[in-house]
Amino acid sequence: MRRYLAALLMGLVALATPAMANDFPNRPIRILHGFAAGGNADIVARIMAEEMRKTLGQTLVVEPRPGAGGNIASQAVARSDADGYTIVLLTTAHAISPALIRTLNFDPVGDFQFLSMVTDFPFFIVVNEASRFKTIQDLVAEAKAKPGVLTAGTAGVGTGHHMGLELMSSSLGVKFVHVPYRGDSGSITGVLGNSVDFIIAPGAAVLSSIEGGKLRALAVTGPQRWPATPTVPTLSESVSPGLEMMAWIGFAAPNNVPRPIVDRLNTAIRQAVESPEVRARLASLGGYPSASTPEEMTRKVAAQIALWKDVAAKAGMQAQ
Repeated sequence: MRRYLAALLMGLVALATPAMANDFPNRPIRILHGFAAGGNADIVARIMAEEMRKTLGQTLVVEPRPGAGGNIASQAVARSDADGYTIVLLTTAHAISPALIRTLNFDPVGDFQFLSMVTDFPFFIVVNEASRFKTIQDLVAEAKAKPGVLTAGTAGVGTGHHMGLELMSSSLGVKFVHVPYRGDSGSITGVLGNSVDFIIAPGAAVLSSIEGGKLRALAVTGPQRWPATPTVPTLSESVSPGLEMMAWIGFAAPNNVPRPIVDRLNTAIRQAVESPEVRARLASLGGYPSASTPEEMTRKVAAQIALWKDVAAKAGMQAQ
């Protein structure tokens, strides 16, 4: 009897899943993210929500759940119903957390159905316009001559900026003094006030000051030069062949969301990212828009987790 009931239940679920998928979505979808309202993640979430509405025919409501490096939102989505009506916008922080937090309340890969990447962001190595460092080679040469002397500002401990700094230090064989601030605005104030020698920050935070002549970009951390700053070299071409440091943003849902719903959400994300208006807005934030398959995003997140664990280990950073 139990086997019969179990088989009957499985059959009913199998019949219900296509119907649910065909009817999806029939109510608003929530997009959670783990950062403050008005920040980069929030802006991207709202850009995507508005464009995805056109494909899905339903409102997408953005809900910031700031705290714990984005993990509060991730945990909430990991524990939500696997019906596609609650998704999360993830950032590089999702892949960094396993390297710095000993016990997460969720599996950063196994508890999620990854949907699609949205965009990648390079960082900029930036100094005060009046700085003695005119090129990235100048900065690296002094760092090698005076180990542990030059100060580097970032948006905080454990951020992509900070981990990028550690990756750069390891790749170049130099040691910088890390100065964490509370966000990019703090680090920019620090370098403008000559409190630090240089900072690492995304284009959205520093491009206007670079264009305005207050800051000088020495290098960009992406695979190619940023179109708006064509004279600024990449780290790879200037001081360390193959060195790249990219932040990213993408979407995920709870694990076990039916594949037809995953495909529906992936299509909506892809169409949004391919929209000329969205591409222009993401580029204005310093990003390279690029969607992916769910499988491609899964592989990327797993590779990123391995990368940042290795970087943390080499830097002697202990998971807390």
